[in-house]
Amino acid sequence: MEQVTTQENNSGIDLRFLIWDLLRTARAIAWIGVLLVVLFAAVFGWRAYSSYTPSYTASASFTVTVTNPLYAGIKTYNSAAAEQMALTFPSILSTDLLRSKVQEKLGAASLPGISASVVGNTNIFTLKVTSYDPQLAFDTLNAVIECYPEVADFVVGPTNMTLLDESGLPSAPSNQRSMMPGIKKGALVGALLWVVLVAAVTLSRTTIHDEEELKKLTNMHCLGVIPSAGRRGHGQRPTITEEGDRHGFSESMRLLRIRAEREMNAEGHKILLVSSAIPGEGKTTVSTNLAMSLAQKKKRTLIVDLDLRSPSVNEVFGKPSSPGITDVLNGKAQPNDLITRTSSEMLYAAFAGTPTGAAAEVLGSRDLKEILRQARSVFDYVILDTPPCAMLSDAAEAASLADCALLTIRQNYSTRDQILEGAQMLAGCGVPIIGCVLNGTRKGLLTSSYGYGYGYGYGYGYGYGYGHEKKKKSGRKGSAEQV
Repeated sequence: MEQVTTQENNSGIDLRFLIWDLLRTARAIAWIGVLLVVLFAAVFGWRAYSSYTPSYTASASFTVTVTNPLYAGIKTYNSAAAEQMALTFPSILSTDLLRSKVQEKLGAASLPGISASVVGNTNIFTLKVTSYDPQLAFDTLNAVIECYPEVADFVVGPTNMTLLDESGLPSAPSNQRSMMPGIKKGALVGALLWVVLVAAVTLSRTTIHDEEELKKLTNMHCLGVIPSAGRRGHGQRPTITEEGDRHGFSESMRLLRIRAEREMNAEGHKILLVSSAIPGEGKTTVSTNLAMSLAQKKKRTLIVDLDLRSPSVNEVFGKPSSPGITDVLNGKAQPNDLITRTSSEMLYAAFAGTPTGAAAEVLGSRDLKEILRQARSVFDYVILDTPPCAMLSDAAEAASLADCALLTIRQNYSTRDQILEGAQMLAGCGVPIIGCVLNGTRKGLLTSSYGYGYGYGYGYGYGYGYGHEKKKKSGRKGSAEQV
């Protein structure tokens, strides 16, 4: 068996996986997008509503005709003259000539907003003045009407402006109090921020998508690709004993068992450690189903729960965690109570016992090593379900108890740095890594790979097992048949 090493992966980003990650991240944090849109829409809408200031518009319309009698009757000339006046009005207004004339007539230091436009394909010219003071708007309009023709003659030539309509003194605001413009603006800002957040999260979280990426990253042999068994209730894990396997889960676990058994037999190993980089990658699902598969092949197998801070193997079999390892080592239970036979004839389990914060001390104890030494002589295989190796020192203690290790990696879950850290920790403990497992795989760009729906105890609470079997009547302590 070849010793496993780890190496950095500096390969470029695959566009397919980038799109996949963007869509997956967008789906996972869609609620944040909704929250941002609603929040910013509310803030901007209220701001627009509360900061409302009424404005008044006074307007007047004119017909424009050239004074040259040869062209006065030609419509196109008059339309061109009106259009030229509208186009040049901003520059005329900006000159000191018109502005100073209007300010002098009004006796004002500044002017409100003034604009000019022409009705399309006509010679109708319109002036508008908008101000927060209706009287100022009306007075400014009259001053512009009086002064503008004189100034316009220097730009567009001699013209006649005939008044058609005048609004008079504005009596009602031209703008209405409304939250809608602010709501639209706020919703757009919130959506843009969410898009930026999705991109930032996606680019900062580099995960493993397929077997090829996993091989390039870790230089490990992938012993199995385990498909997701679909959504499940809280605390439930799939097992190969279930009927109606529509996802290929059972067959994938059997293939993993064949490869793992071959690797172990090649070196004469009997005790296999199953770990993961971080919680939630499915190490317990892999370890228990691997043990079940070995038992189905008439291999006397023992599954040992060494995740003493957050035990979960017992949940798979519908049993209480105690009595278990911590209880036996602390003298709260008898050694004969440690190993329990499951519903399978060849499968036995040693549960963790009462959860403890001193897990590293228990895992490093001589008594536990003696228990596993005796188990080696009794069982064909011993599977150790251990704590996450990239987070806790417990895994390093557990590694000293095993002959070899199997690293469970979940698709699109842990980052590449976390995977490398976990693999390097196991390799640094001197335990040979026979390979890795890519767990919880899904196909399709719009699918998410966020688990089987169970808790894993590291600050997230304990899950609940499924497949609870009826307790067997027994005169011995405990609810299961003892060995």
